[in-house]
Amino acid sequence: MRAGILGLILLLFVNPLLAQDKLQILTPEQEPRKMLHRFLLAEAQKHFDARKKLVASLKTPAEIHKRQAELKAKFIAAIGGLPDKKTPLNANVVGTLKADGFHVENVIYESRPNHHVTANLYIPDSKGPFPGVLVPCGHSANGKAAEAYQRACILMAKNGLAVLCYDPIGQGERLQLINDKNKGSIPGSTSEHTMVGIGALLVGQCTAGYRIWDGIRSLDYLASRPEIDAKKLGCTGNSGGGTLTAYLMALDDRIVCAAPSCYITSLERLFATIGPQDAEQNIPGQVAFGMEHVDYLTMRAPRPTLMCI
Repeated sequence: MRAGILGLILLLFVNPLLAQDKLQILTPEQEPRKMLHRFLLAEAQKHFDARKKLVASLKTPAEIHKRQAELKAKFIAAIGGLPDKKTPLNANVVGTLKADGFHVENVIYESRPNHHVTANLYIPDSKGPFPGVLVPCGHSANGKAAEAYQRACILMAKNGLAVLCYDPIGQGERLQLINDKNKGSIPGSTSEHTMVGIGALLVGQCTAGYRIWDGIRSLDYLASRPEIDAKKLGCTGNSGGGTLTAYLMALDDRIVCAAPSCYITSLERLFATIGPQDAEQNIPGQVAFGMEHVDYLTMRAPRPTLMCI
């Protein structure tokens, strides 16, 4: 018995090339590391093809309206639902900055109890009420303080629009995971979004759900201000902000016009190239129930929408 075991050990370790020959089933040409990826792409493609056939079959306004309602319901269910009621915003203005032709108020409000949102409200110095624009930030580490978002908000304020730009979780003044020195314990905002997303999925929620609710409550704050015409609200954002613009414009009818930037593509193309993105950009089950990027536009039709590159 011992001799048999010893012989097997010698076979495996003294002659590794022979052992490798006998035990290797997959060849390098088969790219073993990509097999699961190819399988998942093929499964997703079945759903993409089924969605195309369904969309092509829609012929009447009634059929389109029915699909809009169904997609919205599935979208909300996929993110774990939204809160049943809106709690007090408990908003405060904590600072003011004067500028050329406008001023900026630093504001804090609660999208959920004790869940604080930090934002800047840009208000023209001319007489209101002004149309209001919500600007969700993309993945800038400093959130609303990023130069690109300040420039966009200033440009709109100088053209007579009131603009609310708020920090997403994990960015700017809203780090969720901090160390004992009050610094971010995870490098990079996208990494924090992903870690939050892992915990959310374990309890049937989704990072997108929390982000969407922040956006809806930010619209509530914007509409509550006396300087702003609540019937004239818009939304625009870039990259991660384009993601939130797409979600909000599909779900909140108060957004009269929207301009998502650097986000709308097709999941079919995305999966075949760079693959899935950050936690809030992945809606659980959306491929299976037939929701593509373009459906964020169709869900809000016929309200005006501009897709920006």
